[in-house]
Amino acid sequence: MTTDAASSLASIIHAALLCSWLSIFFAKLGWQNYIPSCKLSTHKDKDFQDVSTACLQVCTGYMMFDSFWLVKDTYDLGLQPLTEFDCMVIAHHFMTSFYMTSCRVIQAGHISAMILMLTGELSNPLMNAMFTTRFAIQLECCNSDNMMLLHSLLEHIFAIVYFVLRISIGPACAIHLSYDLLFTKQGRSNVPLHLSMIWVALVAGVLLGSGPFVMDAVDMLKDGWDL
Repeated sequence: MTTDAASSLASIIHAALLCSWLSIFFAKLGWQNYIPSCKLSTHKDKDFQDVSTACLQVCTGYMMFDSFWLVKDTYDLGLQPLTEFDCMVIAHHFMTSFYMTSCRVIQAGHISAMILMLTGELSNPLMNAMFTTRFAIQLECCNSDNMMLLHSLLEHIFAIVYFVLRISIGPACAIHLSYDLLFTKQGRSNVPLHLSMIWVALVAGVLLGSGPFVMDAVDMLKDGWDL
């Protein structure tokens, strides 16, 4: 349980920092320059290039670390084989790592990856804070009415944020970047068509794969304030 709580804390820090950087990046970029398929060299300001590369590097590094840590932790604690949920997490991490790494290789499409990172990670701090309070409730030293109230509050806020991101904002961003990659002259010029098709398939797979978790979020709201 302590290991799980530490892992959640690491996820909270990673997501909070990453989303802060991404939010600042997009605020400074401006809607008129928001082109998912654009080349890295399009940004004449080198700071934009450096921030884009840094975000891709940090997120890829965390995804790979989290995958290997999950496998190591499972075997160290004698919890093998990996659960279906564990396999889904690892598959997600490798798909996103491939996406981000391929952006860096072709030096284009980074904005599409960054908007997916932002919409995908915004709910992460809330989710892992919810997990941490769930662990705390199970410990005699930490279980209290205030902790239960905090857990219920985090659960409701997370459920709302996750539902909105996965049902509306996430799919809208996915549709827009898919159109830009596949159906615009610039998109087909900057990113090889076969790679764009792989990216779009990966994005669709992640969104469809989140379906059961969206239903879990709905169930959290239906449960009211009951633990």
